[in-house]
Amino acid sequence: MSIFKSILQKTSSTKNISLLFIVSHLVLLVMMVFTFPIINKQIQTNAFDLHFFGYSVTTARSIVQHLTFQTTQLYLFPQLTLFDVFYPILLALFLSGLLFRLIKTDNKLRKAIVYVPFLAMIFDYFENICIILMITKTVEISESIVYLSSSFTILKSMLTTISWIAILIYAMKLTIVKIQKKKMSL
Repeated sequence: MSIFKSILQKTSSTKNISLLFIVSHLVLLVMMVFTFPIINKQIQTNAFDLHFFGYSVTTARSIVQHLTFQTTQLYLFPQLTLFDVFYPILLALFLSGLLFRLIKTDNKLRKAIVYVPFLAMIFDYFENICIILMITKTVEISESIVYLSSSFTILKSMLTTISWIAILIYAMKLTIVKIQKKKMSL
């Protein structure tokens, strides 16, 4: 048995799915209530991470220009190097565990779809690296770094959305099957 399948079997219990949901969404809540409002107010737009459809070079330069030293420090820690380190892995474990539990057949689709949240996690981490490079002015905010960072943001958002849609579809499918079985047993 693969290590990945073993992890999914452990995380797909009702208790672990519930725990992962609560912890991941508590981290998200802290980000949405604490760090992002401060960052967004300072930069007069949404933070890089919250531009789900990407951003332009002009937007990226504007964000970096509006960052003060204090806001940059807040964006670096705790936002990017604490909250946005834990949140993607917690969310990936939750989404994959739930998909693993919902998809009853052991076919290629199941094997593929449970990886999608982890791909989103990887792109989130790549996005964070690009954001750190830009806000610390380690790299020039050029078309290439913005395109790369923006692409990671879009991919992260797209794959996370696909995961949630798959959960919705498989939850509805499972509910329909249960209703049909209940009708047959009457």
